[in-house]
Amino acid sequence: MHSLAVAMIVLALPAGDDPIAREVRVPIDARGEVDLGLLTTRLAEAAGIPFEPPLPSLVVPVRGVAGSLTRSLLADCLGQDWELRVEADCLTVSWGAAAAGWRERIRALAERVGGEAVLARRVFGIKARPSYRPNDPDRPTVLLLHGINSGSGCFVHMVPILEEAGYGVVLYDFPDNQDLDTTCPRFADDLRAFRQRVGEHRRWSIVAHSMGGLLARWHVEGPTYDDDVDRLILIAPPNHGSALAQAQALLQWIEQLALSRSGRSGGLLKLSEGLGAAATDLAPESAFLRALNDRPRRAGVSYHIMAGDVGFLGPEASRQLRRSFEELRRNAGILGRLTGLAAADLPAILDVLSDGTGDGAVAVASTRLAGAADPVVLHANHVELIRGPLLYPDPGPVACMPQVLRWLGADRSGR
Repeated sequence: MHSLAVAMIVLALPAGDDPIAREVRVPIDARGEVDLGLLTTRLAEAAGIPFEPPLPSLVVPVRGVAGSLTRSLLADCLGQDWELRVEADCLTVSWGAAAAGWRERIRALAERVGGEAVLARRVFGIKARPSYRPNDPDRPTVLLLHGINSGSGCFVHMVPILEEAGYGVVLYDFPDNQDLDTTCPRFADDLRAFRQRVGEHRRWSIVAHSMGGLLARWHVEGPTYDDDVDRLILIAPPNHGSALAQAQALLQWIEQLALSRSGRSGGLLKLSEGLGAAATDLAPESAFLRALNDRPRRAGVSYHIMAGDVGFLGPEASRQLRRSFEELRRNAGILGRLTGLAAADLPAILDVLSDGTGDGAVAVASTRLAGAADPVVLHANHVELIRGPLLYPDPGPVACMPQVLRWLGADRSGR
């Protein structure tokens, strides 16, 4: 938890007789973030608008690219007569007598912050389906973990198949853009708390898509493991990262900019997750991946990996793109040199995008894991593997499910 123990309210009385010019300061933590719940509570106190109880915590960045979006969103909420200053160790918000409707603006900000903090509690965490039965040997439990830019709704077509096959289903939602060094321990804590609350002592299977596989591995292969998982089924896991990670960060920034400007709810919540932080951890050879891959596989846990080989480029298109970049780099002078720098990761990107080598998001080679069997490769793209509703809204064959059920059944019959 971020340290936010120090907060100050300064009633600044400038030259003249303006008795209501005010200035509120809240600390910026080491990550360049502030607690909007604390800030809004202090603004309300300065305005004589008490809140009981104080607003819940909602931590957002105020430095860097993501911080610029936070500051822009706050400026839109508070109005042009307010001043926001990011200082060495605090965020300062000040306003004077000319600030139109300032009490109403503080009330509106409080309502938004409170609403989105409540939304975070409702959206994130473990949710058990009615099919889940704690400690029932006749209905083994399968925990589903989603990936980046996604949520548990991505499994809408898989859940009925699992339940019909006799499994109890538990879903986990997490802030999918947050840095994995924060998300993974939170997942382990939430898993432990849920199992303690329901008195669960049987081991579960985890079926994870994409980045969800990294959360599963972090728990199973690390010190938080409590003999609570006996099989991992990893679908298109970026075990060695994705060459498209930086493109993900850019797309998330554009999405957040549009959401912030739209005025729709969810903008503050998305900022609190971390803008592009998870994408940074997904970059090949990231510090997170190096640390994770240095861990050994967990003895007593069966590992199964699936990959897809349907990308967005056919072999000829991939070859032509390579040739075009090479020609431009050779013949276009300084522009060619800049193009070469921009395309430094082109071979890796094409491995992700090209048929036969990647699924459009993760290369087959990236799914491989030392100490685990080679992936089973299906002729499907990244979303098609789980029939994600973003591209496949209607029920139909789920590419991964025949193999997933075989793995679950084989493990189940062998124990």
